[in-house]
Order: sequence, then C-alpha cells, then structure tokens
Amino acid sequence: MQTEKIQKPTQTERPRLSFWQIWNMSFGFLGIQYGFGLQQANMSPIYRYLGADEASIPGLWLAGPLTGLLLQPIIGAVSDRSWSPRWGRRKPFILVGALFGSIAMIFMPNSSFVWMAAGLMWMLDAGLNSAMEPFRAFVGDILNDKQRPTGFAVQSFMVGFGQTLANLMPYILPLMGISMVMSDGQLANGIPNSVRYPFYIGAAAILLSVFWTVRTTKEYPPIDDRYKEPHVFSDEEKKSISFWHLALSLGGAILAFFFAARIGGWVTGLLWGVGVLAGSYLFLMLPIFKEVLASLSAMPTVMKQLWWVKFFTWYGLPLMWQYLSLAVARYAFNAPDTKSNPLGFEEGTKWGGLCFAMFSISCALISVFIPRIAKAIGSARATHAVFLSIGAMGFFLTLTSNDKFIYLIGMTIIGLAWGSIMSMPYLMLSVAVPKERMGVYMGIFNGFICVPQFIGMLTVPLYYEPLLGNDPRNALVLAGICLLLAAASCFLVKEAKRTNEVVLPIGPGGH
Repeated sequence: MQTEKIQKPTQTERPRLSFWQIWNMSFGFLGIQYGFGLQQANMSPIYRYLGADEASIPGLWLAGPLTGLLLQPIIGAVSDRSWSPRWGRRKPFILVGALFGSIAMIFMPNSSFVWMAAGLMWMLDAGLNSAMEPFRAFVGDILNDKQRPTGFAVQSFMVGFGQTLANLMPYILPLMGISMVMSDGQLANGIPNSVRYPFYIGAAAILLSVFWTVRTTKEYPPIDDRYKEPHVFSDEEKKSISFWHLALSLGGAILAFFFAARIGGWVTGLLWGVGVLAGSYLFLMLPIFKEVLASLSAMPTVMKQLWWVKFFTWYGLPLMWQYLSLAVARYAFNAPDTKSNPLGFEEGTKWGGLCFAMFSISCALISVFIPRIAKAIGSARATHAVFLSIGAMGFFLTLTSNDKFIYLIGMTIIGLAWGSIMSMPYLMLSVAVPKERMGVYMGIFNGFICVPQFIGMLTVPLYYEPLLGNDPRNALVLAGICLLLAAASCFLVKEAKRTNEVVLPIGPGGH
C-alpha cells in the first residue's frame, strides 16, 4: 500500500509530491464520480420509468444545484477552520458525504414513485456534494503551484474513469455472469436490472475509494492555533454580509415563486415565495453563513470574471444529462417513451449510457494531455475556450443523422470539453484565491455551477414546447450554443500570475 508520508512544508514553499501521492489523494474522487456518472446517465430514464413527463424533468433535477449551492460553501468555510490530529481538515467531510451518498445509491433503483426518487436524489446529491468540495480543496491545500495542473488533471482523469465504469456497467455485468433479466417481482417499478445493479455497485465503490484516500493521505497541520479564533468582521464585511443576506433571500424567493407558480398557479407561487423568503432569511442568520457572505464581496477579480464562463457552461450542460438518453431512444431506437416501445426505450437508455461512457473515456484520456496543451498554448483561458468550442461541435453533430453512432461520436467529442471543464477553471481560480481561504472560495465557485442550473430548471420548461418543439435533440443543440458563449466569455478573464509563495499550512480565513 502506498502510505508514504508527506513531508511537513516550510513556511516558504510546499514540497514536491510523488505521482502516487497525488493519485492517492484523488482516488476517492473516482468513487464520487462513479456516483455522479450513474446519476447523470440514469435519473431521467428512472423518472420516465416512474411516469414523469419530459417537460417536468429539469425541475426534478433541482436537488443537484440546490444542495451544491447550500452545502459546498458551508463545508469549505467550516473545513477551513477545522483540524483534527487524527482525521485532518477535509477528510471527515469526505467520509460523511460518502456514507450518505452510498445509502441513497442503494435505495434509488427501488423507488416506487417519482417523488421518492426525487427525495433520494436530494440525499444522493447532498452526500456527493459534501464529499466533492473537499477534494477540490485538497489540490490547493497540499500541492505547490507547479503541481496543481497535475493535481487537477488527475482529478479530471478520475472523473472520466469513474463515469466510464458507471456507464459501462450494463455491458460489463453480463460478461461477469450477472443476469440482466428481471424476475416478476422486480417489475413493480419498471426499473431494469441494467440500472439496478450498477447502483448497488456504486454504493460500494464510493465507500471503498474514499476509505483508500482517507487511509493513504496525510493533510498538513495548521502552523498555529489562529484557525480556532473566531473571525472579527470589519465594518466593510458587515455591510457585505447584510447586502448578500438580503440579496440571496430575495433571489431564493423569486426562484421559488416562479417554480411553484408554474406547477400550482400564482397563489401557490406567492405562498412559496413568501415562505422561502422568510426561511432563507432566518437560515442565513446562522453564524456559519457570515464568513461565506462576507467572502462574496471580497471575491478575487478572476473569480468574478469566470462567472460568465461558468454561467453559460452550466446552463447548457444539464441539458445533456437530462435529454441525451431520451434523444437516443427517440431517434436511434424509435422509442419516444416507455409505453409505445418499452424494449426500444431500454435499449436506447443503455446506448445512452454507452455514449456517456465514451464521453468519460475521452475526458480521462485528454486529461493526461491538458497540462501539456495548456503549456503549449501558453494561456489557460485560451486552452479552455478551444476545448469548449470543440464540445459545441459535438452537440451540433447530433443533428446530422439518426444513427446511434452519431451520438457516440458526438459524446466522445464533448468529453474533450468535459476534461477541460473539470480542470481549467479551477486552475485559473487556484492561482488567484487567497491561500488561507481556499476551502470557502472553492465552495463558492462550485456555487457558480448551481445558480445557472436553477435558472435553467425554471426557464427550460417554459420554452421546451414552443421553442424546442418538445424535442430532446433540440435541447442538445441549445447546449452546444451555450458552450460557444462560454468559450467567448473566457476572454473576459484576466489571468493571474504569481510565484510559489507559502500557501500551506493553511491558517485561519477571514482577515
């Protein structure tokens, strides 16, 4: 077992780590991404098996962005100020999140109705998001500036490899002698074994991979006890807290109003809006949110400039997870729904999983070369813009034919962009963020992923029929347009450069 200890850094530099140390600290990310891969490829079909209509699917995916928006900044802020001589700073959060995610993975394919599956998706996302942010902070915590591109590239490889395994499971399990044929007792909810068994394996994969990282990775201790001291907020920070407290409460109320009004009418919308406004305002009064709210106004310039890149990227990408398998089933297998052609719909879902597998394989392969490509181009933002444009072409390719292999080729191309999405923005951010605030800012940055998803879930159902013609393939084209807009937004970012000054051990945040 690779258990070599990381040597304690000086106050002026971090030591260079071996490849296997970087591998071990990222290995738990493999299980987390296996879970995300199963969710992304299978939740829309699961909802359809349980009777949900296509237009309501974006709203049923609400769990992901909401739990990410709430949990990741909190976990970042709390872990920045945490330390256990036995467990470290980030590892306890990773472990607890993995446990909750694994429990949800076991129960998900046994859902008996739509809202049970939606509730389990909330639990699954809460667990996976709780574990994911600390893994991002690991790279900033432990690696020096020169090795950070390698650290994020290894994480991108884990993303690709983990999601590849998840999507190939319906094809791998029969080769291992595990039957995909359902017995009469398993037909109650219509969810086939090709979905059911991979979820069970996913629960074990999450726990085992996270246990490996926890066992083999040592975190740096704080250089002093300042992290225990409560933060004293300046007058400027207090103004920031008040502003963001009100702004976020109103924003949440407006989103709740439109979401509820679309489902239950204006009166229902008003009741939800007022309820969310009051609840959000009280919730954000908790002490843990003060540091997060104070950090919002103090965001580095690069982080603010990256907002538009993240906005367009994450308004479009959820359309891929929500509609890719449905488009494959409709056009390549002549199965627009589960009732008109149930066998074709199952085969389309499996082929959609294979498309996601190729997407993940290309992500894993390109992640090995992204640091070299970025070095050759000489600019992280230009590198990211190139890959986003390539991904857009993959989405547009799905319009050219109904052949199932077109979707396979298109998703392989999109996977190249995914490799960059999982690394380049974080690299640009990591060299601009205050070192002692790595956790909270990585959490807030992941919140940038969530807000555009909220907006998408509220707006896509409004124009899915009139503008997209109730056609899942048109939703994929819209995703491609969004990636082109994100690529153009990359050139709004002014890249920061800095020397390899001390960043670890991490002291307290806030001052």
